[in-house]
Amino acid sequence: MGIVLLSQTENMLKVIATAARVCYSGLPLKELLSKYSEEENRKLIERVVGMGHLSVVEHGVMTFKVDNSYKDELFKIMIDKPFLKISDIGNDFIVSLNLRTILELISEKPNLRFTKEISKFLPDFLFRQKNQ
Repeated sequence: MGIVLLSQTENMLKVIATAARVCYSGLPLKELLSKYSEEENRKLIERVVGMGHLSVVEHGVMTFKVDNSYKDELFKIMIDKPFLKISDIGNDFIVSLNLRTILELISEKPNLRFTKEISKFLPDFLFRQKNQ
């Protein structure tokens, strides 16, 4: 089985872009949610993440079913990454983590099999980050 994506934040691009704008905009939330195009949201996220501001991507969460063959790697990751949530479901695990944690794993632990597999599920608006 390996790793299977079970769920992710709905409208992730819009959620993350809105979180980025809330800090600096005086516009009401309703307007922030409707004013910007998908392309404008993509450009904003690329710019913000490109500057190293990863806090906004914490608003995107992905949940995976992970088979037991990743157990040792998961325990190694848990030591460094407190935002990784792991539930044991018998022979497998349910693992939830935010996009910031995924990007940090790609940067810090790129050779782990777990990291390589979950990076394949990164949203396309973070595509540049995935290939770094």
